[in-house]
Formats: sequence, C-alpha cells, structure tokens
Amino acid sequence: MTSDTRIVKPLAQTGMSFEAIKQHLAQIQVPEPHAHFARAFRGPKDVQEVGKYAFQQFMSDNGFFSLYLPYMQTIEQEVIAMGVSLLHPTATSTGNFTSGGTESNFSALHAAKEWARAKRPQVRKPNVVAPFTIHPSFQKAARYLDMDIITTDLDENGRGIAKNIAAAINADTIMVAASAPTWHYARIDPIPAIAKVAADAGLWMHVDACVGGYISPFLEELGEKLTPWDFRVPGVMSISADLHKYGYCPKPASTIFWREDDLQQYHYVAVEDHFLGLYKLAGFSGSRSAGSIFAAWAVMSYLGREGYLRLARQLLVMKQRLVREVNAIEGLRMWDVDVMPLHFHSEHGDTGALYQGLLEKGWIMLGLHHPEAITITLDAAFGDAEADLFMKDLRDVAQACRAGKASKAGDIRYA
Repeated sequence: MTSDTRIVKPLAQTGMSFEAIKQHLAQIQVPEPHAHFARAFRGPKDVQEVGKYAFQQFMSDNGFFSLYLPYMQTIEQEVIAMGVSLLHPTATSTGNFTSGGTESNFSALHAAKEWARAKRPQVRKPNVVAPFTIHPSFQKAARYLDMDIITTDLDENGRGIAKNIAAAINADTIMVAASAPTWHYARIDPIPAIAKVAADAGLWMHVDACVGGYISPFLEELGEKLTPWDFRVPGVMSISADLHKYGYCPKPASTIFWREDDLQQYHYVAVEDHFLGLYKLAGFSGSRSAGSIFAAWAVMSYLGREGYLRLARQLLVMKQRLVREVNAIEGLRMWDVDVMPLHFHSEHGDTGALYQGLLEKGWIMLGLHHPEAITITLDAAFGDAEADLFMKDLRDVAQACRAGKASKAGDIRYA
C-alpha cells in the first residue's frame, strides 16, 4: 500500500444505521453483468442460491473443528470423496479442503518439503522445477517456505517440455510441478512425460489443476481430447483443484488431493505437548467459516455428475459462440485453448487500448502480459444476454481503436 492509497479514518463515534449501510454499499457495487468476469466462477442462479443458502446456515460455525466434530467432519470428508472420485483415484486417494488455489499449492509444496526431509535428507535448500507458466502462487509459497522455483522454457504452443524439466533438476530438487491447464495459455502441460521425468528422478510430482480439476473430467466425457493429467498418470502424487472455479461453489473453497493416504501425513502440522493439547488442523488456516465446506457439499450434491455434465456442455456452446464472434471482429484473435479461461488479443498491437476501452464501458476484465491478452473468465452463469452486451461493447471498442479514437492503453493485469 502506498501513501496515495492509504486511508486515514478513525472509527466513528456513532454507528451508521443498517439502511444507511445498505445504501452506501449499493452505490459502490459494480452492477451485473459488467462485474461478471471479476466475480467468476459461478453457476446459474439456482446453483448460486443453493450455495448461498448452505453458506449462510453454517457461516458462523468454525471450520477449525472439521477434523473432530462429527457433523462437520462427515460433510467435509464427503466433499473430498466426491472430488477425488473425478480423478481416477487409487483405492486410498484422499484430500483436504482449503481456502483456494494458493493454499492448495502451498500445501503441496509444504508436503513435498516434509516428504523430502525423510526421503531426500541430503537436500540443502529445496527447489521445485516447473514450466515457466506455473502459477505465481508457487513463487509466493516458496518465499514463505524458503524454497526456490526453477522455471523452464515452453514449446511453441505454450506448454512445458519434459526434457527441459529433466535438464533443470539438480541435487536440491524435491518436486516437479506442471499445470492442467495453465492460466496463461489454458493449455495442459504434457503431464505423462513430465511425471515420468519426476518418477525417474525419485521426486514428488504435483499437478496444478486449480482451473481444470472440476471441469476437465466432464469435458472428456463430452468428447474433448485432453492430455491425461490426473491420478491415472503414474507418478502424479498430488493435485490441486479449486471448487470455487468450475466446481461452482462459493468462495473460498479449494481442494488438495493426495494419490495415497500415506502422503497426506506430510500435509499435517501437529503441535504436540502444548498447553492446549494436540494442535492439528485440516489446513493452513486456524479459525475459518465452515460455510464454505457446507456450501461446497450442497452445490456438489445438488448438481451431481449429470448437472456438472450439463453445465460443461452449456459452457462449450458458449465458448464456441465467443470464439466465432470475437474472431469475426477485424484484427481480434481468440487463442486456441485446451480448457479455460479464454484469451484474445489484437493483431494491431492495441490490446491495452481494447482493455481500457472495455474498462470504460464498465467491464472489469483480467488480462495477461508477455504476450498481452484480455481474459474472459467464462462460466456457466454467463448466458446469451450477457454475451450479447459484451460482444456489442467489444465491437464498439474495437471499431474506435481502428478509427484512431482509442483510449490510452490501460494497465492490463491479472490481480
């Protein structure tokens, strides 16, 4: 935070009324659908209502106790069981509920580090080798855990290269990581080849499927040809998958899965002989709302496999529409992706101006650097009415750019 963003505001002597609070929040709330892409990923209205209901019922319950209180433990373990069932699990595959992809990836790195203490005691400062497009939560987690992330060059399609991974491994490497898919190119790394490299080197192999974990299984059922990435691939030891992306569950909700239950022991931190007794929790956080756990159970139970398959089919239809209509705009090109999200850029070099123009139209957009692109975080709540408005605004902005009336290039950003 800088001096120009810091706010100095003492607590008011007298509180605001509930009505005044509602009015103030209504004034600053970004309206639908312009905030849609920033609020993704959501299911249709009925799915959202199911999740909200369950979240509100258990919002004040403390997820701190999810390993011990039967009513909460059962629900959390059912969520884990439903999730892992999608991943071609082994007989003992299991997992943990987390707050999001950052915590899930953090958990994988932490588990690998603890595993390496036992399996690779000669390691001095642990490192992880991954393609350049590995999510930045890995670098973030590595700073907390005093680890290094070594990234490797990609192929011409933006995917990792197994031989580059193999060449970068050194005596301090404990983990190889790859994505299914990456956020940047929405393409799945060659997981079978990379996992073999990890297995041959005796290393932990993690797949970051935060985006694809809860949609790729259903895309495959619909006939999409995707590179195998889950526990059917020998050597894959852990997988992160976000429930609050294509699981359509209310935030914050994610999962970290372990190939075998004996790997899960490296996830836990148990503080013993403390004045509080045994201190052992399901994840990194202490107190947390149990609302997310119960909401995830409610949404997954409400949709079932048939519901998720129906929404995946609906998503493919919308994806095809947007690809077709964006590519029909002069100078704009949608990227070819394996899964989601969608990205497009301007061949005229004014992607930043397009981004700013959409922002001025009211759309809150995400984007990429190197190369520049605008991201469409498509979800099952994005219907034809929303698409009609977005495409109209995009055409208007693109036309203004071609006419030399473009806005000054905006600061394209992911976060």
